[in-house]
Amino acid sequence: MDKKTHIQAWFSHNAAQFNDKIAIRYESRHFTYDQIEQQSNQLANFLIDQGASKGTLIGICSQDSAEIIIAIIAILKAGCVFVPLDPNLPDFRLKTIISDINLQWLIIDAMGFEKINNLTEIESFQLRLISREKQMFETQKSNLSYLGNYLAYSVSDLPTIDSQPDDICYLYFTSGSTGKPKGIAGRLKAIAHFINWEIETLKIQKSTRVSQLTSPSFDAFLRDMFLPLCSGGVVCVPDSVDTILDGRKLVRWIDAQNINLIHCVPSLFRTLLNEDLTPQLFSDLQYILLSGETIYSGDIARWCDIYGDRIQLVNLYGASETTMTKFFYFIQSSDQQRRTIPIGKPMTGATALIVDESGQASPIGMVGEIYIRTPYRTLGYYQQPELTNQVFIPNPFSNNPTDIVYKTGDLGRILPDGNFEYLGRKDKQVKIRGVRIELGEIEDYLRLHQAVKDAVVIDINDTNGNKYLCAYVVLNQELEFARLKDFLSQFLPTIMIPSSFVVMERLPRTISGKVDKKALPSPSQTVNRQFIAPRTPLEQELAQIWMKVLNIKQVGINDNFFALGGHSLLATQLVTRMGKAFQVEVPLRILFESPTLAAQAESIEALRWLTETSPRSLDGQTEEGIL
Repeated sequence: MDKKTHIQAWFSHNAAQFNDKIAIRYESRHFTYDQIEQQSNQLANFLIDQGASKGTLIGICSQDSAEIIIAIIAILKAGCVFVPLDPNLPDFRLKTIISDINLQWLIIDAMGFEKINNLTEIESFQLRLISREKQMFETQKSNLSYLGNYLAYSVSDLPTIDSQPDDICYLYFTSGSTGKPKGIAGRLKAIAHFINWEIETLKIQKSTRVSQLTSPSFDAFLRDMFLPLCSGGVVCVPDSVDTILDGRKLVRWIDAQNINLIHCVPSLFRTLLNEDLTPQLFSDLQYILLSGETIYSGDIARWCDIYGDRIQLVNLYGASETTMTKFFYFIQSSDQQRRTIPIGKPMTGATALIVDESGQASPIGMVGEIYIRTPYRTLGYYQQPELTNQVFIPNPFSNNPTDIVYKTGDLGRILPDGNFEYLGRKDKQVKIRGVRIELGEIEDYLRLHQAVKDAVVIDINDTNGNKYLCAYVVLNQELEFARLKDFLSQFLPTIMIPSSFVVMERLPRTISGKVDKKALPSPSQTVNRQFIAPRTPLEQELAQIWMKVLNIKQVGINDNFFALGGHSLLATQLVTRMGKAFQVEVPLRILFESPTLAAQAESIEALRWLTETSPRSLDGQTEEGIL
C-alpha cells in the first residue's frame, strides 16, 4: 500500500524506523512506536479473526487517547470503519447513533462499558464488545457479548487487507437540522492528503511534539494524532481534561511539555491570551494552527505584543465534509490592522470559488457562497443520499458530471490579494468552539418540553469575541432554567445546551412572520436584578473579578453569573482568576452548582478553610496520606 494514500501504512513505515522512540506521552506514562504498531496489529487481526470484514463499522467508546489512537490505526489496518463515540453523550443521542447505523462492534474502556451497559431500551442492539479489562463484564446485559482482550491475541503480524484510496474509513457525527446527527463518511486517501500537506508545508521534523487537545469525537483529532505519528514526532496528551479547561494549567503544561505545535479553536487560544503571558514562555513552540471559528485582529494584536512573529499563527478553514480543512493563511503581525483575518487560499489538491445567488461566479470583492472542489472530500452523509446530493453537486461551471463541488453554506469573498475572506453562514448553523451546531435542532427539543410554547436559539458574541448560545423561550407555566437544562441534557451534548435563557411574553416577528432576531434583547438587559452590594472584602474582590470577566460595571451578591452573559468558556476564565486571587483550586463544577456571587464566595471561604486546616506532617504530607 502507498503510505501517501493509506495513512495506516504510513504509520507502520514510521514504526519500523522509530520502533523504540516514544510516540505518545502523557505526564505519567508513554507508548513507543513499536508498542502502538504491535498492539494495533493484534487488535486488527483479532477483529478479522472474530469475523469483521472490509467496511465493517467498529465503534470506539473510550476517553483514553492512547487506546483511541491504537484502535483507529487497528480498524484501518483491518479495512474497517472507525466510529468515535463520546461516553459523555446523552443516552438518547448515543442510542440514536447506534440504532441508525446498526452498529454491532464496540471497542470500549471502563467508562464506555458503564455507559453502554446502563443504557435503557437497547435490548435490540446485539453489541460485540472488545476491551483490555475482562473484569468489568461480570454484570453485563444479555445482549452484550464480550469477545475478549485483544492484547492476549497471539497474532501480531501486519494484516494484508487490500484497502483502496477511496474506501470509506470513518464516520464522524455532526448536528443535523432534522434533529438526528449526521454521519460524515470519510475517504481513506483524504486523511493522508492533509497530513502530507501539513508535514511538507510546515517542514515538520521527526522530533516535533504535538499537543492533543481536541475531542476524539471530531475529525480534527486526526490532525493531533497523525501529524506526529507520520513524522516521527510525539503526541503529547494532558493527564486530565481539567488541564485543557483551566487556562493557567494549560499554559504551564504547554511550557513544561516543550510543545512545538498546537491545533486548537480560537476560543481555546483566547484562554491562553487571558493568562499572564511573558516572552519567556513557550520557548519551544513554533506553530499554533487555528480552525473552526473566526479569529479576530484583536487576538492577533495581543499575541504579537508578546511574541511578535516568533511563534507562527496559521488560520485554517474547511468543513468536515471536505476532510478537516482545505484553506490556510499564515498570519503576520501586520494583520492586526485588518478588519478580519483571511482564511487564505486553497491548499494543493483543492480549489475554490465564490458563487452568487444567481449561480454565477462572483468577481473579486463580491459576496457569495464558498464552493470547494477537491478529490480529497469525504463520501458524504452515511446512508443519506438525498442530503448528500443537496451539498455535493456537479460543478456548475463544468460539463463533466463527475466533477463534484461541495457547497459549504458559508458566505465569503475573494480579496484583491487573492485570499478568501469568511463572512458567516447562510443558514441556521453556527460553530461553538469549533463544533458545528444546527440551531433548529436545539429549538425542536426545547419545544418538546410541556412548559415551552415557543422558542428560538441564537449565537451571541461575548465581550471577548467568543460565541455562546442563548435561548429565548415563551412559557405557558413557570419553569426553572436548571430544569430546562436538565431536560435538554437528555438529548443533546453539553456544548449544544444554551448557556443563557431569556423568558419572553412573545417572540418578535417580522412582517413575513419570521422571528426578528435583531429585535431580541441581550440576556443582560432582561435580568430582573434587585441589587445588593457585596458585603465582605472577599465578595468585593470576587465582584471585581466578575466585572472584568463579564465586562460589566456592577455586580451584586444575588446576581447569577450565567444570567449576566456568562458561559462555559468564561467560567473557565473565572475559575483561573479566582484561583490566582484567593490561592485555592476552585473546581469548575462549583460555578455551575453555585452560580451566584454570594454562593461562590461561600465556596471559596470553605476551600480556604480546608486548605488552612488540613493536617500536615513534618514532610508536608497529610496525616491521612501517611497512614
